[in-house]
Amino acid sequence: MGSGGVPNRGVEKSYARKLERTYKQNTRVDRYKNGKKVQSRWYDNNGRALRNRDYEHQDAHHNHAFPHDHEWNWNGDNGIRNPEPLTPDYDNFN
Repeated sequence: MGSGGVPNRGVEKSYARKLERTYKQNTRVDRYKNGKKVQSRWYDNNGRALRNRDYEHQDAHHNHAFPHDHEWNWNGDNGIRNPEPLTPDYDNFN
């Protein structure tokens, strides 16, 4: 990542149903649905998902505040998104 959490390779848009676990190194991808940004994902210098920011989603089992973040944990090649929502980290991920 560049200084201030700004991705070195810039920001890309996606209209896919879901974002990839691995992608281009040091990139942020913003996912859109019906013209509205619903999620951002930051990728580290190895191209692995590092953090998500959810702006909205349907989840009948949880009542999350929006936006909220999720960290990713990696064990070898297996990345898992931590289900616990976090307060958005705007200082390091913007």
